[in-house]
Amino acid sequence: MGKRRWGRFAEVRIRATGGDLMNVPTRLNRRSLLIGTAASAALAGFAPLRAQEAPTPAPVPPPSPPVDRWQALARITDGGLLRPSDAGFASEALPNNLRFRHVRPEGIVRCRTPQMVGEVLSWCQDYEVPFAVRGGGHSYAGFSTTHGLLIDMAAMNAIAYDPATGRAKVGAGAINQPIYDALRQSGRMMTHGRCPTVGVAGFVLGGGIGFNMRRLGLASDMLVGAEIVTADGRVRTLSATEEPDLFWATRGGGGGNFGVSTSFTFDTVPADRQVTAFRIVWRQNTRKVAGALFAALDDAPVTLGTRISLAGVTPTLHAGGRQVAITLLGQFAGDREAFEKLLQPVMAVAAPEFADIREMPYWEAQNFLMEPGAPAWYRERSAFLDTAPSETFLEKAFHHLVRWPGTGAHGDLFFFQTGGRINEVAPAASAFVHRGSRWLAVAGVSWSEHDTVRPEIVRAAKKWQDEIYHDVVQAGGHGAFINFPDASLAEWRARYYGANLPRLAAIKATVDPGNLFNFPQAI
Repeated sequence: MGKRRWGRFAEVRIRATGGDLMNVPTRLNRRSLLIGTAASAALAGFAPLRAQEAPTPAPVPPPSPPVDRWQALARITDGGLLRPSDAGFASEALPNNLRFRHVRPEGIVRCRTPQMVGEVLSWCQDYEVPFAVRGGGHSYAGFSTTHGLLIDMAAMNAIAYDPATGRAKVGAGAINQPIYDALRQSGRMMTHGRCPTVGVAGFVLGGGIGFNMRRLGLASDMLVGAEIVTADGRVRTLSATEEPDLFWATRGGGGGNFGVSTSFTFDTVPADRQVTAFRIVWRQNTRKVAGALFAALDDAPVTLGTRISLAGVTPTLHAGGRQVAITLLGQFAGDREAFEKLLQPVMAVAAPEFADIREMPYWEAQNFLMEPGAPAWYRERSAFLDTAPSETFLEKAFHHLVRWPGTGAHGDLFFFQTGGRINEVAPAASAFVHRGSRWLAVAGVSWSEHDTVRPEIVRAAKKWQDEIYHDVVQAGGHGAFINFPDASLAEWRARYYGANLPRLAAIKATVDPGNLFNFPQAI
């Protein structure tokens, strides 16, 4: 009998009835070799074995019980798995946006190394378990929550500063407050946010805005290296020279699209010895104050970083004489006298009701400007403006603001001042495409727990928000900020990524061909 190797099998050629040859693939093992020997003996003319002399077949062992998938994950993560019955699970599962607090995972895994991340991703694929990745849990649209497995990066939070290069390496599970502390100790700064519990990964992957962005650029513009685990389990090092396409996508392409980021390396600069930090509130003649304020700030140097908030007021309170309140918050890399000179045209319109203006060391100023960011119910809608709000737009905005239907919290229209160094970078130089704006407008609403049992209140607030957001778009608002994901956006891919979308989609297809990293607004 002739046979030839075929991988792990042999192709055994025997004659079928009629004399034709049949090819029968059979696994090479001891039993098949014994059968083959008996067949050869029969074909050679020897008498076949009598039935009673035939070897007794070995008993077939019972099938092994199926391995419980959660037990398998517990072994992979070596104590890093939390299940719903475990102490601390409920608090770990709770997102910052309480709109999504009902979305509870089946398990939470605390990854400690990039290799563990890769093994967990393999487990998710093997058992077809959906997952979400969480750094700080502040996703406005609930993308850091899941009914499957929550991959919690909080344990990967190491921060190291290299004085030789002026660079800081930050674990992707770090949140803002420890980063602030490390930079303060090193006497350095970068573009950063104000909320101490926001995760660095979600912040920088979408661009990252803050009061330093006009003079230093976005946080993603300061990114010089990164590490990411892709769908195939590979731990990839990214920079301008290593995997440059994926590095390009990481700088503004949004979190959760291409893999699980595990670390970031940033350029930093020496922290200012002194800045002027301010919080100023106007409540009189605010319609004219708003026009003067935008005009004054739009011409200000890039050393000024601001946020202007126009607060909604219920019609009953407005009828009693209450006006839309304007709050100016920010910092100026200069002295108090120079800052107050910038505001002289605004002060000539109306004196503020409240003004706290302080010259302070840089990191003390950040404590002054900090926003706690406690868990709450909220929704935000954003668009970029290439010019300061016009008088016509402000008239429409104030019309809406004095018709705020009211909740147990607040509704407002606020503006982050952009431009400066942000716009010196070409739109195609990184994934962040919005390089021509002067302001980022955001219509925001929030509500209380008491409001959640009265859905008509929440519906009215969202309707008000949609109307004022419509006017923002009509006034030239375009695009949307991926760090403020908006589940109600139409054509969100184009709004977030603009002309950079085709390249992002091509990179996504290369590193995640099976679309493992998938959520309602994934590329």
